[in-house]
Amino acid sequence: MKKKIRCYFIDFWPGFDYKYHLNFLLSEYDIIIDEENPDYLFYSCFGYEHLRYNRCIKIFYCGENLIPDLNLCDYAVSLSEIQCGDRTFTNRLFGWQNNYHPDLDTEKLLNRKFCNFVYSNNWCADPFREKIFNALSKYKRVDAGGTFLNNMGEKVKDKHLFLKEYKFTLAIENSSQPGYVTEKISDPFRAQSLPIYWGSPSISSNIRSNSFVNLMDFSTIEEMVEEIIRLDNDDAAYLEKITTPFWPYGDSYMDYYNCEREKQLVFFRNIFDQSLCEAYRRTEYGYVQNMIKELIIEKKIWSYLKKFAKKIIRK
Repeated sequence: MKKKIRCYFIDFWPGFDYKYHLNFLLSEYDIIIDEENPDYLFYSCFGYEHLRYNRCIKIFYCGENLIPDLNLCDYAVSLSEIQCGDRTFTNRLFGWQNNYHPDLDTEKLLNRKFCNFVYSNNWCADPFREKIFNALSKYKRVDAGGTFLNNMGEKVKDKHLFLKEYKFTLAIENSSQPGYVTEKISDPFRAQSLPIYWGSPSISSNIRSNSFVNLMDFSTIEEMVEEIIRLDNDDAAYLEKITTPFWPYGDSYMDYYNCEREKQLVFFRNIFDQSLCEAYRRTEYGYVQNMIKELIIEKKIWSYLKKFAKKIIRK
């Protein structure tokens, strides 16, 4: 019989569904949704409603470039490589799919368009993304199929199929932070398009280093572009990279994926299989208490200002 756990999920991104993002928990636990009195509160970084909850185990779950604040949560699942006993877990599968079916042969891999660039916006992103796009575009046209810097007339409808049409994909994260590895690199891998990557300085601990172009190995943008030009004109060198397995261990991608999922399940077992009183990790005393009170006050002020601004706009 599955253990029943009373949970609630708050401050998540639109479209979040625990049955999808945390589906591996459903094989062992019967999740009962309780908004008023959850024993376990999962929250993310898209709001402050989690501050209303206190008498529960709080689990921060995030795929953004944030370092978890362990003053506010008992446990954290994130992309950050921060370690704190049994309280933190680095999720290396965030944004990764549980399937990989390479189907392009050598001829198809080589006889494709040059490079693509698919981004919906550049909000809060490092300026490097636009700089490398402009620099590489001086060599050959880079097709921008998103809304940002679009040069194709419309936004692509199927990103996966679009990426498969290109030898290279510019895979530029929003920022450079250890562990911050997202679908920016996993999407081109799935499409068999060689990622031109910039982002996490520790990327080689997540991905085999010879399976992508690591722009952080070079000192200048000129050197970066020269390496891409070299690979574009050297079929043997390109094929060596594009056919190198990208997962860091295991006989297959699914071996790696399933092993990482099991690691995450072990992390959650440690939380849920303890008694509630034993599972608490954060403290409510000392200066932490003052900090939380200040955050709640700031939230109320911000909420009031937003309502006031809306009234002014309506007038």
